[in-house]
Amino acid sequence: MEPWSHEQPLLLVLPADVAVEAALPELLTAPEILHLALPPLWALDKAGVDLPAALPDCKGATLDTLEDVLGTLLRLCDDALLRQLVQRTWLTAEERVRQHYLQLGVGQTMAMIFKAGPKTRDREPPAEFIRDRIIENGYEIQYRLAPEGDVPDWRAPPHEGTLTIYPFDPAAAASRKEAGVGPGSGAVLEIFAYEAGRDRHRDYWRRVASARGWQLAEARD
Repeated sequence: MEPWSHEQPLLLVLPADVAVEAALPELLTAPEILHLALPPLWALDKAGVDLPAALPDCKGATLDTLEDVLGTLLRLCDDALLRQLVQRTWLTAEERVRQHYLQLGVGQTMAMIFKAGPKTRDREPPAEFIRDRIIENGYEIQYRLAPEGDVPDWRAPPHEGTLTIYPFDPAAAASRKEAGVGPGSGAVLEIFAYEAGRDRHRDYWRRVASARGWQLAEARD
């Protein structure tokens, strides 16, 4: 059993002509999905996304409003907002965090200390920093299949999983590369499950993908 497998997602890859905001409510109304929890409208406040202001008549995300909520969120999370988020978090990060991402050599570090080189704040945030900002601002939906008998550990219930889409990169370019899927513009839903229930979740979502002509990939394959 792999102790960190719950951090290795399954990738449900949608075709480019399928709008994820339209497809997702249908997926979640399937009888196999016993329970679910949708994020609040303010889930991405920290990223500077004012979704409540963009949807003043919406009280919250439900299966009936999810298409409008997610569609609006994807529209708001454009390249300009991502640049603002990256710049803001880069400037406010601790010095040791910026140094970690920049991976400066000894010479560069010494030059910076003696003011012979640019400060970390003045350097461009590297691609890894940008990717982490995208990942930490995912839209995560929790769901549960029906439990199979007693649940031995409620801290890691095998029938529980999450569906995550990244509004700042709905096609999940980095995850596609890691899973060997190849580039594409279709949305990607990352599915996380605990190791004890991983096979069951994989089998379920593979049936979902097969029935629609979609693709299910796995990074650790």
